[in-house]
Amino acid sequence: MRKLALVLTVALSAASHLHAQRRGTFEIGAFPTIAYYDRTLHLNQATAGPGVRLGYFVTDHISVEADGSWVPTTAPNDVDVKYMPFHARLMYNFISGKGTDFHIGAGYSYSRFRDGIQVSDHGPGATAGIRLGTGDLAAIRIDAYLDYIPSPDNGAAENWHWGLQPGLTFMPNFRRGPRDGDRDGVLDDADACRDTPAGDRVDARGCTVRDSDSDGVFDEADACPDTPAGEQVDAKGCPLPKDADGDGVADPSDTCPDTPKGTKVDATGCPPDSDGDGVTDDIDACADTPQGTKVDAKGCPLDSDGDRVSDDVDKCPNTPAGLEVDADGCGVLVGVNFQTGKAVLTPESAAILDRVAQSLVQRDSVRVEVIGHTDNTGSLSVNRRLSKARAEAVRQYLIKHGVSEDRLTARGAGPDEPLASNDTEEGRAQNRRVELRRTN
Repeated sequence: MRKLALVLTVALSAASHLHAQRRGTFEIGAFPTIAYYDRTLHLNQATAGPGVRLGYFVTDHISVEADGSWVPTTAPNDVDVKYMPFHARLMYNFISGKGTDFHIGAGYSYSRFRDGIQVSDHGPGATAGIRLGTGDLAAIRIDAYLDYIPSPDNGAAENWHWGLQPGLTFMPNFRRGPRDGDRDGVLDDADACRDTPAGDRVDARGCTVRDSDSDGVFDEADACPDTPAGEQVDAKGCPLPKDADGDGVADPSDTCPDTPKGTKVDATGCPPDSDGDGVTDDIDACADTPQGTKVDAKGCPLDSDGDRVSDDVDKCPNTPAGLEVDADGCGVLVGVNFQTGKAVLTPESAAILDRVAQSLVQRDSVRVEVIGHTDNTGSLSVNRRLSKARAEAVRQYLIKHGVSEDRLTARGAGPDEPLASNDTEEGRAQNRRVELRRTN
């Protein structure tokens, strides 16, 4: 034991302090295990037996490790027994970097007894310990362990074993980091003031510097050392020109001094209007409106008749309310149907045409052309006559319901103006339609 104490003392005196940078480091340890056994085993106090440890730091604080020992002891009647504990643990290391580190761990324990006793079993285990004189390569490490064996082979209900493991630990691939003892950002080798209080601002030499007016400019460089609290300052510590609306344009140059917070502005401090429609980009929902297009309050082209086709492309800008329209903004009487092969309106068409008539009566200046269309099925001449007759049927219905006769004309386009391909049933169904187009 005297030799062991001498070795530990030498290792402690030789160990130099390290900065806590252990991730990726292996730890190798050698130690005597002094074991104490559960009383149910009736074993004598063990002499110390050799043990070894291998660990790996996953992070600066978390490591995994395994250890094993060989400890001789005796049972009653001087029967020799060999105790071989094995542990695998997850460890947490409280690394101080000041020469004393603590650690705790828990994991798997395997206990094996041989010779006079033949017992092997496993269970959970825990450990706690300390490293002294924590150095670059070597340190003293002292651990205490406790193992719980819930169902040992000897028939007892449970066993508890514990022990001590004082020894040496080595970190052969430890990468020494530069030290900054007072953690002021200046390494000790260049720090002229190594005990700077925590939180102090320091200069390049690691010594505390003052900022009396707390404007972020140290007193030694502050041309305006009495700046009022909260003022923005330049590199010399003097107040910057005011910017009341916080848009980045100083008040003397700000043409729009009340710009809402967060709004992007141009060099004059005003929100830009990229498309020149009179609506600034911050509220412009249609930022690429063509030049000269009339827009609403959101910067989008006007849609006077509310048919979702803007006035700049709407060929029928006063479509009666409620009508389905095509890409040109002209009304398509969806739901207005006729008996097959005839120009006789179905009863279901009345509700739609009643709304159209009411809208046209309210807009007595609007003149409308009713256009009938067919698909390309059948004779061209028959389709043209049928489309004209159906257009006329709609015209007469509107006249009957209050629209002046001189405001309405009827035309049959037959299959000449299809909306979709006549190659499919769906396309032919779209082409069989009646449209309203404004003529004035």
